[in-house]
Amino acid sequence: MSTFYEVLLPFYDEIFPANDKQISFLSSCFPAASTLLDVGAGTGNTAIALAAAGYHLTATEPEQGMLPKIIEKAARDRLPIRVLQHSMQQVSRVNERFDGIYCIGNTLPHLDNVQEVRVFLQDAYHRIKENGKLVIQTVNFEKVLLRHAYSFPVIEKETFRFTRQYKLQNGKIRFTATLEDHSDIYSNTLLLYPVTKNQLQSEMQECGFHSITAYGDYAKSPYNSEAPGLVIVAVK
Repeated sequence: MSTFYEVLLPFYDEIFPANDKQISFLSSCFPAASTLLDVGAGTGNTAIALAAAGYHLTATEPEQGMLPKIIEKAARDRLPIRVLQHSMQQVSRVNERFDGIYCIGNTLPHLDNVQEVRVFLQDAYHRIKENGKLVIQTVNFEKVLLRHAYSFPVIEKETFRFTRQYKLQNGKIRFTATLEDHSDIYSNTLLLYPVTKNQLQSEMQECGFHSITAYGDYAKSPYNSEAPGLVIVAVK
C-alpha cells in the first residue's frame, strides 16, 4: 500500500515549488557561497535553487521516495548537493558544521512535542558555526489556535486539486491534506505540534541563539497573530 507521500510525489513539485520570495529571503540571511543544511528538503526545489545561486548544500529528507528526485535534479543541473536520508531527529548525525541551517515548509511541527523541538534546536545549534544562522518557517499556529481552524487556499491544476485544513484537537493540530486527481481521491490526516513564535523564541534563547527576529512572511512583513505564516531567524 502506498503512503500518502508516495501518492503525492508526482504532483509534489507543482504543489511545493521554490519561489522567488523564498529564495530571496534565504539568500538575504546567508552570505554568498555559504555552506547550508536543508532539513526536510522534500524533492529538493529550494536546495537546487540555492545551489544554483552558488551556495554549498547538504539536503536531508526522511522520505525515501523523495531522495532520488533531489539526486536527479542535482545531476541534471550539475550541482554538487550532498543528499542524506535523515529526519529532524537525526541532525546530530550530520558530521559537519554549517554557516546556516534552514527548516521550512512547515516541517518543524511534525515533531511531537516541545521536548523534541528543544532537542532539534540544540542539535541545530551545535551544527552551526559561530555567527551562523538558523531559519525556521511554519504555519502561523497562533492564528489556528485563536480560530480553532484554518484552511489554505485550494491548489487547483489541470491534473489535480489539493486542499489543506488545520483544526485544533486536544492541544494538537489535526492536519488533513487531500489530493484529488482524475481517477481517485487520496486523503491523509496527522497531528502536528502547534509551536508558536513566543515558544520558539524562548526555546532558541535557551539553546544560546540570539538576535532572534520573527516575520509574518518571506517579504519580511512584521509578525502578528493574523500573519499568514511565521518565519523566524536566529543567530548563533
